Amino acid sequence: MNAKTIVLAGLALAALTAAGIANEPNLPRGQKMFARYDADSNGKISLDEIKPKLAKRFLTIDDNADGNVTSAEIDSWLKAKIEKRKARMLGRLDIDMNGVVLRVELDRFVEAMFNDADSNDDGGVSLEEVRSFKMAKMKELVPDAGQN
Repeated sequence: MNAKTIVLAGLALAALTAAGIANEPNLPRGQKMFARYDADSNGKISLDEIKPKLAKRFLTIDDNADGNVTSAEIDSWLKAKIEKRKARMLGRLDIDMNGVVLRVELDRFVEAMFNDADSNDDGGVSLEEVRSFKMAKMKELVPDAGQN
């Protein structure tokens, strides 16, 4: 494995970790996810509300549907996530599609992203501009995103 492959795999793993791996059982941190778990809308999540939802999410890793998740199934799921993330990263950054992200390609991507986010063209990006930019990108991927 060459150094660039190791770096890309490390970046993909870091991105998965930073994003919070969705299938790993965890208490919700955001308001929207909390509301999804709070079935009776009483402002609290009971064990009866959260346990089946977390189990359902985690058990999607169970390839053979035997009700148990093995280390091999977790490895397989993580590898698939890393490969998907790597493909997305290369698809966005590797302009000439040669499997290598050159510094010039990275710089072009960052400049385009920054300029797209700078909606008032003042040469700086506010937190509100970042949030608006991210919401617009999310809506491109999922047309119903952000609607309640």
